[in-house]
Amino acid sequence: MRSCSFYTPTLILMAIAAGICSGSNYFSQPLIHSIALSLARPETSVAWIPTCAQISYAIGLLVLMPLGDLLEKRQLVVILMVLAACGLLITGSADRLGWMIVGTILTGLFSVSAQLLLPLAASLVPITQSGRAVGFLISALMLGILLARSLSGLASTLWHWQIIYVISGIALLMIAFMLYRKLDVFPATQRQSYMQTLVSIPVLLKNSPCLARRAALGFLIFVSVSMVFTTMSLLLAPAPYHFSDFSIGLFGFVGILGTLVANLAGHHLDERNVHWISYISAGGFIGSWILFLFLPVSFIFYILATLLIYASLSALHVTNQSIVFRLNQVLKSRFNAIYMTTYFFGGALGTAVGSYAWRHSGWHGVCLIGIGFGGLTLWIAYLDSKSTLLSKQA
Repeated sequence: MRSCSFYTPTLILMAIAAGICSGSNYFSQPLIHSIALSLARPETSVAWIPTCAQISYAIGLLVLMPLGDLLEKRQLVVILMVLAACGLLITGSADRLGWMIVGTILTGLFSVSAQLLLPLAASLVPITQSGRAVGFLISALMLGILLARSLSGLASTLWHWQIIYVISGIALLMIAFMLYRKLDVFPATQRQSYMQTLVSIPVLLKNSPCLARRAALGFLIFVSVSMVFTTMSLLLAPAPYHFSDFSIGLFGFVGILGTLVANLAGHHLDERNVHWISYISAGGFIGSWILFLFLPVSFIFYILATLLIYASLSALHVTNQSIVFRLNQVLKSRFNAIYMTTYFFGGALGTAVGSYAWRHSGWHGVCLIGIGFGGLTLWIAYLDSKSTLLSKQA
């Protein structure tokens, strides 16, 4: 199998594919008001669409990601991308909320192909550079999520909210074809049955305490960030801000600077500083929610807090995944499935908690809950550091 240097057409194409797949699950977040008007449904009903996307994505990670160890990976990635594109096209043509939810679920389930690209990228480079490769694709994943909000808001303002789904579905079909032409063949690494593979997942989690701790960190950090995603439209659309769909989506560009930290973390990731990155990132989550509390004083605090929470997410997420990929070279797909499943279940919980806290306690309540999750993140990072130190001394 050949290794590829950085920023070759193949790696760049993988990054674009990862960005489209990851971003497709976030188009609806700045569009809730417009979708509700178009489908003549209450906003409280439409607000379940992002939650459906997160839950279906997490389920897809749990039941589809293990196939990466059992099947030839190039063909699997392409098939999943084509099915995700079908989900986007269904959503783009939906005239009822039910059909939109069907399309959202299909897109969420099969866009897990983005996560299958991460261990592929790590396999294309020497193990000493896997952190850099993973960081590059995670940056693309994060940019896809951020640009998804901006582009969907822009498309909704200029044309119609459905156009972004149609364009993305067509683009994903084209990307799938190009990846099939560009990627090497990656044979299966395991000969277990599919059911044996699924049953092995909780066993792997039990037998790898480091994986369990990093999965817990991933769960907690995406809870926090999803609370920001969920409340952004609820906070910025009404008085006193009166942001349009486009303005809310455009605000996502603020977080792009934060994604650059993922590459920075990947470049400097080794055993000596991995725990420092975890500590600093966990502290960043606490600090960002404290800054969010000062929104009534000045909107600049909201911007600074958003930058900080995106940067903290990017740094800790790339650190987690780089560690997970190093734990077992043969079972990368299954280990990544465990980590990412907990990660996106955290996103689903954050979406639900953010909406509930906003409805019952307002922005102040959202911030206090966010600080609590940040404290839990710091505590798990401490436990991981302590456990690693004890294992080295044993």
